[in-house]
Amino acid sequence: MDFEKYDVVIVGGGPAGCITGEHIKHGKVLIIEEHQEIGVPLQCAGLVSKKGVEELGNPKGCVNTVRGAHIYSKNNQITVGNEEIRAYVFERKIMDKDIAIRTLKNKNVHLLLKTHGELLVDGKLKDNKLINNILGDKKLNLNFLKNGNYNNDIYGLSIKHFNKEHNIFPKIIIGADGARSCLGKSAKIPMKREILSGVQIEMANVSNIDDDFVYVFYDKNYCKDFFIWIIPMGKDRARVGLCDSENTYSKLLNFIYNHPVASEILKNAIPIEFSVGALPIGYLKTTVKNNLMLVGDAAGQVKPLSGGGLYYGAKSAKICGKIADEYLTNDYNLNYLKNYETLWRNEIGSEIDFGLKFRKILKRMDNKSIDMLLEFIIQNNLLNIINEKGDMDTPSIIIKDLFKKFFKK
Repeated sequence: MDFEKYDVVIVGGGPAGCITGEHIKHGKVLIIEEHQEIGVPLQCAGLVSKKGVEELGNPKGCVNTVRGAHIYSKNNQITVGNEEIRAYVFERKIMDKDIAIRTLKNKNVHLLLKTHGELLVDGKLKDNKLINNILGDKKLNLNFLKNGNYNNDIYGLSIKHFNKEHNIFPKIIIGADGARSCLGKSAKIPMKREILSGVQIEMANVSNIDDDFVYVFYDKNYCKDFFIWIIPMGKDRARVGLCDSENTYSKLLNFIYNHPVASEILKNAIPIEFSVGALPIGYLKTTVKNNLMLVGDAAGQVKPLSGGGLYYGAKSAKICGKIADEYLTNDYNLNYLKNYETLWRNEIGSEIDFGLKFRKILKRMDNKSIDMLLEFIIQNNLLNIINEKGDMDTPSIIIKDLFKKFFKK
């Protein structure tokens, strides 16, 4: 296989990587995925907002719809939602494959499974062959060299495929390689952010559940740094999971068997699938360095309050693909790629910033404070306002007003 023919190599075949490739209409694009199957292993709860489903391109794989959430603190409970469908529950294996199939309908995009990519950080332009690999056949692109845009290292990629290693220098490398982004680390992009460990069990024979609502639990006795969820999948199935800073598996089992509400919902349930993952909280200082761009979880494009990354990741992936495509089809220098960073931050940066600030407040709140917050919502009849103005993708709209009232009481 001729790896050197590709203008763009995307490392990571999840939704963010595939949607990025889908929006690169010119040049040759290679998506590499280290696993042997798209959508495996499962590392997501699979709950997607209405806007998120649209942003993902209305993929296949929906197994249930939900109208809201039953939210529990240690001693209180509220129900948010009404007759309107708020979110969709997806079988991620089906969804991810459908997005990949759609992407590969673009004849300029190819996919390789069981293929690993590592960044080459010493790829300076030392000879004409490397220059040709990066610049291609457009003679005008040689102006890049005159302008000094390649004084720094240009990243190459070491691709390992079926025990063979190929070192290549594509024009653009895109890291869609998840929360711990090996490409970002290799490029020495500061990765200072909070990484939580996630664990989830899919359970069958779940007969005591309201299929129309997600269950969310804020109880520091069971989960210190995030929250716990039970997501109904329909047909007596549910996903039960949590994210926390340590001991996540033992905490999840303790919740399943000992929490008064969960143990009743799940008392006859049978575990049928176990999954783990990492949740990045906080985006990176930069997501573009030389010819490397980061997208999705690799860039920290995740909702800090819910951990959802599909909506933000898909929105940012479209921007990433568009900027990469414009770079390939015009005589721009490498600085043009930085437009991606500007555009995605303009779209979702303020909401992420708000989520990070509010998350600091939530982490300081103990069970008593969380109980008081839910009691305050109940006593002041605020559920109607939450149902009217609440939005999974822009929670700042309702949370700002809610907390102003709460702290003034």
